[in-house]
Amino acid sequence: MNTEMEPVTISLIRPDDDQVETNHMENIEHEALVGAELTLKEATKSATIATLGDTPFNNDGEELEHHAIVATEIVSDPVEPHHPDPIQVNAVVLLDPRLTDCAEVLEATNKRGLFTMAVIPKPKRITGSEFYPTAEALLEFGVHQVYEPPIGQKFDITECANHLQTVEQQQNIRFLGVIPLRESAVDYSDVLAALLGLHVHNDLGLSSARRDKGLMKTAVANAGLRVAKFARLTAQDGSDVPNAIKSLELDFPVVVKTPRGMSTMDVYICGSMEEAVRRSGEIVRSVGPDGKKANYSLLEEFLVGNEFAVNLIASPTTPRGVQVTDIWEYNKKSTDGTMVNTWQTMVDPHSDTYAA
Repeated sequence: MNTEMEPVTISLIRPDDDQVETNHMENIEHEALVGAELTLKEATKSATIATLGDTPFNNDGEELEHHAIVATEIVSDPVEPHHPDPIQVNAVVLLDPRLTDCAEVLEATNKRGLFTMAVIPKPKRITGSEFYPTAEALLEFGVHQVYEPPIGQKFDITECANHLQTVEQQQNIRFLGVIPLRESAVDYSDVLAALLGLHVHNDLGLSSARRDKGLMKTAVANAGLRVAKFARLTAQDGSDVPNAIKSLELDFPVVVKTPRGMSTMDVYICGSMEEAVRRSGEIVRSVGPDGKKANYSLLEEFLVGNEFAVNLIASPTTPRGVQVTDIWEYNKKSTDGTMVNTWQTMVDPHSDTYAA
């Protein structure tokens, strides 16, 4: 295979009932795409495959066209040692991206000459949405390729890893890392990175603790840091709240929150027992902001004082394994029983006031 880099033409291949026409499958000849013609029934079961390089499907390279094909690979002698072609380009996986986050990320990856593969776990098929972009919108925005689960199937992280590794082999690219671009993608980004054979991911034993606030508090406490007193409550009517408050010796107000929330969603500052009981029961009976059933509510001690957000990079190549990139001081006000951030200010992480 020619190892010289060729101009990249972006195309998305997604089997879809209203896009598959079998008469478009005839006379396909391309070195990267050799496969049998698909019937409509077979096409809807096929996985998503995106192509890199020149394609036989469009001449001007301007419009995105959709074709359901199978990329086959003939291995004539599997016993012989496999000598893969040289890696043509390094790549990163953007997990569950939003258009609002893509501009800065793509600017950084383009500067480094990185190929970008976006993974959409739950395609919404909603056009014009920045928070739930379609594959077409991501491609037009500058992402090179997009993977989403086949029509009618739920996202499976193992299946996704299988297809990404196939893309690696067939297109001679190498994934260097998995970048989650949504809160709900944080915990399983490490799992996908591990399945891809990467070493740059967090401890899989703590994957759940990166989203579950209860497990997070336990992990932080085990590391020797102080955390607010807390309890996990499971009663759907909130009847376990009074005993928990008594056992923890808490004074009002107390905090009742969903365990896997984000952006202060489903976080309540409760000034009375009645309110705490009601909020806890509502959380246990409901679906959380991440779209998953909340198994319990989290009762916490209310801490008085200034609130800071500390962003950092954990890497064995940094001093002490951790490097603080920026610190933000929040200005929150109590509104309708919850703390709402009205504005935030960046502070100097190297100042003696904040540096440890």
